[in-house]
Amino acid sequence: MTASICCPHCHKFTALSVAPVKYSSGPMSRSQVDAIWVDANGNRWWIGICNGCQRPVLVLNHGAIIFPNPLPKPIDERIPKPQFEELREAKMCFYVKCYRASAAMARRCVESTCVALNAEGKNLHSKIADLGNRGVITKEMENWATLVRYVGNDAVHPENDEVTREDAENLIHFTEQLLQILFVAPQIAREMMERRRGSN
Repeated sequence: MTASICCPHCHKFTALSVAPVKYSSGPMSRSQVDAIWVDANGNRWWIGICNGCQRPVLVLNHGAIIFPNPLPKPIDERIPKPQFEELREAKMCFYVKCYRASAAMARRCVESTCVALNAEGKNLHSKIADLGNRGVITKEMENWATLVRYVGNDAVHPENDEVTREDAENLIHFTEQLLQILFVAPQIAREMMERRRGSN
């Protein structure tokens, strides 16, 4: 059994190892076995040990449930500060199972990204369309941003559909991918070009 998490204890992204259990006596043929318990439904529960701080967490199967909850995965620090903070807040809301709040923050992050890229329009719909029309984002990226807008709108209007855990998780993924493509990838490319110029 394996799982990779951002450890709730030491706050580092790490893999978990199954905690060994040692038996000093009894019918066991081995002196040490993995601490995995299979429940009546066939689910496998195990104690995972952080490879960084060596502290334990309880894990269901390959990470369907982890307790204490793992922290959100770290965010690339090359993302501009406003969008970094908004994405961080969306992830923290997701972490505490506030899925509507998470969706609303993802939507805010997409809108602030549009503003940072000088998108024109009276609302988020038209700003996203403007970035697409100008070729700043691809059609696929426009679709991601539109989904974030749709579900984010649902999150702030009580008459609309509920925001599920899966919805919120997908919105965070779409938003982070947009930020990676729009801000992080160009910076990595610039850094590589500078290094290559310096070596020639």
